[in-house]
Amino acid sequence: MPDPEFFSQVGPERKINHIPGNNALTVKSRLYRSLMDLRDRVERQQKGGKHLTDRLAFVPRVFSMPEDYHAFQQAALDNPDKRWLIKPKNAARGKGIQLVGDPADVPMESSWMVQEYLENPHTMHGRKYVLRLYVLVASVSPFRVYLYHQGFAKLASMPYDEENANNPYSYLTNPDVNVLNLDADVPVEFVDFERYRAWLREQGHDDEALFAKIEDMVALTCLAALEPMRERSRVIGADTRGCYELMGIDCLIDAEIKPWILECNLSPSLEVCAGPESGGDIEERIKGSIVADMVEMLGLNRPTHEESSGSMVEQLVRETQTELANSGGFRNLIPGANPSEYLPFMALPRLSDWVVAQALSDRPLKQPRLERWVAEETFSEDQVYLYDTRLGHLSSLNETASLIWLMATEGAGPDDIASALVESALKTMPSAPDAWAIRNDVWNTLADWVNNRFLIQSEQATSNSALVEAQPPVPETSAMMSMALSCGRFRARFYTDSAPLVNRIEHLFEPMAVHDEAGRDSLPRLEIVRDIPGFTLILDGQVVRSRLPLSGVAQALADCLAAHAAKHHDIAVDAGLVSRQDSDHPLFMISHCRLDLRDTLTLALADRWQGRYGRGAILNAVEDYQLESLSLPLLHRAEDEGVEVAKAATSQHSGLVRALLVPTEESLPEANGIQSLAVNEALIHLIASCCAEGGVPLDAHGFSRLSGWLEGCERYLVDMNNLEAAAEALSVRSSDKVPQRLSGGR
Repeated sequence: MPDPEFFSQVGPERKINHIPGNNALTVKSRLYRSLMDLRDRVERQQKGGKHLTDRLAFVPRVFSMPEDYHAFQQAALDNPDKRWLIKPKNAARGKGIQLVGDPADVPMESSWMVQEYLENPHTMHGRKYVLRLYVLVASVSPFRVYLYHQGFAKLASMPYDEENANNPYSYLTNPDVNVLNLDADVPVEFVDFERYRAWLREQGHDDEALFAKIEDMVALTCLAALEPMRERSRVIGADTRGCYELMGIDCLIDAEIKPWILECNLSPSLEVCAGPESGGDIEERIKGSIVADMVEMLGLNRPTHEESSGSMVEQLVRETQTELANSGGFRNLIPGANPSEYLPFMALPRLSDWVVAQALSDRPLKQPRLERWVAEETFSEDQVYLYDTRLGHLSSLNETASLIWLMATEGAGPDDIASALVESALKTMPSAPDAWAIRNDVWNTLADWVNNRFLIQSEQATSNSALVEAQPPVPETSAMMSMALSCGRFRARFYTDSAPLVNRIEHLFEPMAVHDEAGRDSLPRLEIVRDIPGFTLILDGQVVRSRLPLSGVAQALADCLAAHAAKHHDIAVDAGLVSRQDSDHPLFMISHCRLDLRDTLTLALADRWQGRYGRGAILNAVEDYQLESLSLPLLHRAEDEGVEVAKAATSQHSGLVRALLVPTEESLPEANGIQSLAVNEALIHLIASCCAEGGVPLDAHGFSRLSGWLEGCERYLVDMNNLEAAAEALSVRSSDKVPQRLSGGR
């Protein structure tokens, strides 16, 4: 494989026989990962469907060391009768391959991998065999893949025996291994495809059906590395018009006549391995014809004259048609006889892929449609931001990219978007814009977003049956909510763009809103973005909570604000606050130790007293007995409706606390519905709801301050079964003058 600097010197007139990024196929562990990535993406496109992913079930499991070591050990434990192969990741010619004896002895170094051993291989004359396929990637853009019509069945030199599978001459078919078998009459034997297919027919098998599966397997395998090859070529500045790749793909056929891909070999041997008596003459003829046909098809011996007449579409189509006309024994798989067949397996076709497929198809193709995958958009001051829900990253889009994103997520195809941009440019530019360049930029931009998993092809527009235009999805109605929120010592600028969410929470956090515009832009950014599934809560680019249902967002946001409310030596307390309507009356604090009773007692007392209420407080670091309300919304479960109900705090207020109330559903013996609590008992109920700066638990000093504060308060259990009496008893106490011990020191 040449060094990267060589690729900067290639182009239409100077070619090199490799493609950057080919190790996505030719390194054994990367091959498996590439195919699994393709499978994951296609499975996501299908939303649980199987008609495309079933076509990708042709690769045995691979465990890459060291990251998959424990996964392999678990697999070996779960399948004690299964056998495994240990292989070097980047070796060839059968070097280092061996059956695993004891799974516990598998090396953990990064140069090794373990591959599932395929049982019950199909045998030829009692011997295991592997098919060697010759595959040519003639172009990366547009993507063109060929399979040579001839190849070989490479036979092991000893009969296959399940009881003697440790014999490498029995289970390995590599010529470099079997040539060492001095006991074999014919250590290396190749059978060409013509004889192999005739033999299959003699055995009663459908060779046409098998090779149709093989062609599909080869096309999909190459597609798994398409984007890595394109990306690596871009990074090192390679002109892909000067790159091609001939690979040797090894394929095992099992007893059910199903093909399995084993590996893709870089720079397959083109020398003659077999002797004349075991297929060497045929091997020489076939390998010679592979080279001759490849040289002719790629024009390696012809002077290059770039044909620049006609449009870019005409040039691309002419280039492809010329290559197809000179393909000799190479059978074209992509774009192939049915160009629409493999478009769904591309992350997103590039414009060159699209125009070639459209030109060669016997039916009009409908543009791919896209939908969100791990990205959501949010808006601020006429700018679009994309949030990566997987990595927690936020990025801004320029004006053109914003339009591309919004149109794509509303169901417009790439060419529809490009047409809108061209039309806009015609109105604003003094001369006609380069329509091809704009079109190409749109397709590339969308493809980049798909590769980043921001977007994904929509199944309804990519299935083979969907050559009829799919209806664009109805764009989601969105509304912007942007406000500065104040919670204790914490201020943040809050955003969301989900209309249902705005409708649900805007009034709840209005009491916390800061209407002074000064310094708003410098505040921490707190936002809630739409995710799959649900919503994600983010503070300054860091995910706080994810997978939130709409009903859980208000609680999560309130919890986040409360956790950041304290500074220095303050103590934040997540508890309810309620007082009589008269602002001169002291506050009652209600513990949230019982989540199922959270805010129920607060709202019940407020209803009976027609008083003020809220949630959350700061125990001031300076004034030990003065509380500041956080005015967080209250949430409780409405028994008659069976749903959680949220209410906004009535107002921000501060003052002294008369008593801490702890609700209980156990009946109390006291007729007035309340029972005194000791300080230690009250601490047990309250401490879990308290935190210091940064949301951390209280240290020893904070714990001591909280204990001293509780000693200065009254403390009661409140019987939820006797609320009328309890409310009356507490009402009398709220009218009493605050004792001196509540307003002074300990």
